[in-house]
Amino acid sequence: MKFLMLPVVHRIQMGVGPGFVVIMFTLGLALFGCAATTLDSPEPAVTPPGPVVPAAPAPPPPPLPVVTGPPTRPFYMGFTLWPADLSDEGLREAQKFAYAHGDIVSVVLIGGIPWPEALDGKPFSKNVQDSLSYRPPGGKKLFLSISPLDRDRRGLAPYWGDKDNLPLPKPWDKEPLNSPKVKKAYLNFLLRTVQAMRPDYLAIGVESNVLLTREPNKWRQFKELYRESYRALKKSHPTLPVFFTTEVLHYKKLTKEAKGTDQEREVTELMKQSDLFAMSVYPHMSTELPRPVPGNFFDFATRFKKPIAVSESGMTSRNVPMRSYGLVLNGSDADQEQFTELLLKTAAREKYEFVINFATTDFERLVAKLRPPQDDIARIWAFTGMQTGDKRPKPAQAQWDAYFRAKIVRVW
Repeated sequence: MKFLMLPVVHRIQMGVGPGFVVIMFTLGLALFGCAATTLDSPEPAVTPPGPVVPAAPAPPPPPLPVVTGPPTRPFYMGFTLWPADLSDEGLREAQKFAYAHGDIVSVVLIGGIPWPEALDGKPFSKNVQDSLSYRPPGGKKLFLSISPLDRDRRGLAPYWGDKDNLPLPKPWDKEPLNSPKVKKAYLNFLLRTVQAMRPDYLAIGVESNVLLTREPNKWRQFKELYRESYRALKKSHPTLPVFFTTEVLHYKKLTKEAKGTDQEREVTELMKQSDLFAMSVYPHMSTELPRPVPGNFFDFATRFKKPIAVSESGMTSRNVPMRSYGLVLNGSDADQEQFTELLLKTAAREKYEFVINFATTDFERLVAKLRPPQDDIARIWAFTGMQTGDKRPKPAQAQWDAYFRAKIVRVW
């Protein structure tokens, strides 16, 4: 069954972006349903086809413009391994591109926490153990992200047992984020995961400030959980960079729901226990952000006086019609190229630690398998790859590769 590769994708990369967790888990379950229905149904009678006329071969893609990049760069560049399609080929294509055009791999574990097992020091399920066995190829760095929050950034992460995203068992379904049991279990899971995967960078909160927007009454609980986890991790792994990630559109109040929250003050306060300022940014998701993206868009990141990283990013290269919602998210090849160039130039100037672009490859083939309105949600990120779904390089890739060809020189 070809869709049995989904758990492999799941182990490698488990969602990101405001709302993207909904795609990865809610829609992942929908994809399992579609696959099961298709594969378990009786095969219909098929009339033998007539002679097949070979289609004319597609014309070769036009060459990318020659972009001259800098001779050196101070930051790592990389991707997640999110596939172009839920197939072996789709996964292999993402891996091939990520390893050929990046020197760091992003793995995000946000399908839940094995809460009871982590609390009591018991063995994890095979599903969890398999997930923690991933290793990037030799010479590639590993950026690992783990979150104690659920997919909507509203409360405690679900249970991860024989599969992820399971309902919380009792009494975990009633535990606040800062309960002693949650603190102990989360720290134990973090320590065991670091021991198993040996990451070069570790985020222990993913787009954490979205919780401040959606459930401000739980923000204090999260801060307490995060701070205690950070301090304990640094005590046992003093040289490992540990931090949380910030969703930029919420931080800048470029989303309607974030207005009225004190994002700047709260994020600044939490940054006292963070080794990096790591940001997640998808400009096309806000209708309030001017196009082209302003040249000073990332300047705010320097105010924290910490090393800077881009934990995830992406810009759509075409308009995204959200049919179920009656709106369009605008984008074009030129928009994606401009954003990519701005991001990389800024990263070089400010000596970022790393830059992650979420998708290697456009995944419209994956979206085509989804039912409304899930297809609309997934389409938000479907065209943020550096190459099209049929492996044609996009203009943004010329900017990316110009920097990737530069020699890494770490000057601090």
